[in-house]
Amino acid sequence: MRYRLLAIDLDGTLLNGAGGLSPRTTEALRRAAAAGLVVAPATARWYQAAVRPFAAAGLEAAAIASAGADVRAPGGQTVAQAPLPEEFARFIAALCDRAGWPATVALPEFAYRRANELPPWAANAPEWLRPVTSLRDADLRGALAVLAEPGAEDPHLAELRSWRDRVELFDALAFTGEGMVSVTAKGIDKGAGLRALCAALGIDPAEAVAIGDSEVDVPMFEAAGLAVAVATGTPAAKAAAREVIAGPEEDGVAQFIEELLRRG
Repeated sequence: MRYRLLAIDLDGTLLNGAGGLSPRTTEALRRAAAAGLVVAPATARWYQAAVRPFAAAGLEAAAIASAGADVRAPGGQTVAQAPLPEEFARFIAALCDRAGWPATVALPEFAYRRANELPPWAANAPEWLRPVTSLRDADLRGALAVLAEPGAEDPHLAELRSWRDRVELFDALAFTGEGMVSVTAKGIDKGAGLRALCAALGIDPAEAVAIGDSEVDVPMFEAAGLAVAVATGTPAAKAAAREVIAGPEEDGVAQFIEELLRRG
């Protein structure tokens, strides 16, 4: 099989412990693009943050951002966007404020980043990131996804999980290894995002490779022709993958891409 698209999770998969691309990984991605493969971050991050590491490497990437709720072709053309129910957006904003959860709420053009204290860089934040200490006054109309960071045993999690029949909830990992919860509209996940991107680009999903590390990546694994998990990923992710590769600190994705290109 000749693969035409690489859909790669960022945190815990492609990015190293410092949250960046290693030189070897950068070179492997450039080689993949030069060979004609479409490279797409497939991440719970919002679009502008998803493509930022690729832009810094001089690569024009497609994107399956906001955990599949914001899909864009190379160059940024919108393929599909699926907002959360407005009732849920209001609920999660109030819950994060009340529970004191750090959280990121993704919209098409920017994201709110909620923290209990503003970071030192807040005054110099880029236009696509709005640090806030409360989501109470945030305009969340059209919000695409939420990435919440509750503690593992936080009692407020039960309130969030009560929405399971109305939204999609997936466990995810930050590049630091910390647990997060990704929330999208019902029926929207990385798998749906991968299928939408493939349809827009005229690529059969069987010609796509999906690489990830956690439960949020499993729907993408099910949609792709080849599912690859990193060895540092969760048991569920590794069980759902056909291949397991080295983790980001060992440049596992770079090693995989190099081998893929050698296979032709």
